[in-house]
Amino acid sequence: MRAAAARDLDRVAALASLLLAHHAGEGARFALAPGGAGELAALLAALRKDPARALLVADAGDAQLLGFAVAGVARRPGPFRERARGEIEWLFVRDEARRAGVGRALADAALRFLSEQGVERVEVQVARANAGGAAFWHALGFTATMDVLDRHL
Repeated sequence: MRAAAARDLDRVAALASLLLAHHAGEGARFALAPGGAGELAALLAALRKDPARALLVADAGDAQLLGFAVAGVARRPGPFRERARGEIEWLFVRDEARRAGVGRALADAALRFLSEQGVERVEVQVARANAGGAAFWHALGFTATMDVLDRHL
């Protein structure tokens, strides 16, 4: 596990496209917009440079990335005791690398980054239809604390 370098961005974008395609069946909000590949690459480049975020990769050492994760700190102004929380925004592992510890290693690296940022709590969002993803996060000690409800207009 390591921080993504500029040379990794095209490969991370390809993995992010696989992640978005995987979730696209769950709703349009997960799908990559037509022509969005260029914007995705720009987004990843910006994430890599943001000091409040970590763009992490699992490198197989053979020019292939096995997976990636994005973790960040969300800040909240106002009267709240919790002014910042960690978020693991994206985590994806190639099918052929699953169940080999790659996802856990990426999650551990993301959690380490967030701990170093001083957050006390980390959130992940898992699509209701993603039973495998939910099981993965539960195995790492995450518990459901809130339901996110939405309504299409």
